[in-house]
Amino acid sequence: MAPRLKSPKPPQRTGTSLPPSSRSGKTTQEPLHFAKEEKPVQSNSSTTSFSSQTSPPSPPSTPSMMKKSAADFFPVASTITTLTAITSYIGFFAILWFTWLQVVLYDVRFGCDSLFERLCKLVHFGTMVTFAIIGTRFDPSRPHETYITMRQLSMVLIVSRVVLICQYGSVMWWVRKHERITTPLSVHIVSFAIGAMLCLGFFFAFTEQSSGQGYVVWYVIIAVEALVVFVSSSQWSAVSFGHTNLDERFGLLTLIILGEGIIVLTKSMNYITKGENFTPGIIAQIISAVLII
Repeated sequence: MAPRLKSPKPPQRTGTSLPPSSRSGKTTQEPLHFAKEEKPVQSNSSTTSFSSQTSPPSPPSTPSMMKKSAADFFPVASTITTLTAITSYIGFFAILWFTWLQVVLYDVRFGCDSLFERLCKLVHFGTMVTFAIIGTRFDPSRPHETYITMRQLSMVLIVSRVVLICQYGSVMWWVRKHERITTPLSVHIVSFAIGAMLCLGFFFAFTEQSSGQGYVVWYVIIAVEALVVFVSSSQWSAVSFGHTNLDERFGLLTLIILGEGIIVLTKSMNYITKGENFTPGIIAQIISAVLII
């Protein structure tokens, strides 16, 4: 009589053991339970997609949009009804525009995608946000009340120039063996360094007892800096604007300003008229606003 062979034992499983129903090979209703539990997950996903559609759009992140927002914040937060207010707005916009211009003049020629460049852009965005905050209190006609604001604006200009020095310095380090490129970059860096030191000097000049006329130096600084960059770029072809998209940048900015100006004009006209018929005075205001835009 042949010996009876023993069936091999199944390998032992470590961890959680299977339920008895799964061992016998019979199907269970557990998959159905899991299918039923997926329904609230699907409804939850649909709710999430609906909330994402109804959520407000993210704020603009380009330098042009950020500059536009900072410039528009001035008339929204403060009323422009006098000649002094108009002069303050023009002066504030000039400082803001030339600061944005220097960032663009660097970006169209040497901008690249790197961690260093992103950090520098982050600082530039921070300066634009600070401009928007300071713009509500910018009033050179009251130096004894706004000298702290003038100090803050001087510090913002210093930070902007220091970041530009770092950016041009990094480019000069990579092309240090090419004298035809390092020479104009050195001129750029020296002009920004002198501007930063002058702003630092006038930071301490703004006091409660000062006359408050030191802000005029800001306009001299930003004009000379822009002149130095354009002249040096025209003299050295290695850093010229010949093959850049500078004209496209200015064209897009012009469209943004015109579009925003028309929107503000429409809101203002609706507020002034308030459902009234057109009168010669209202028509003259509309024509004047269109000519300004």
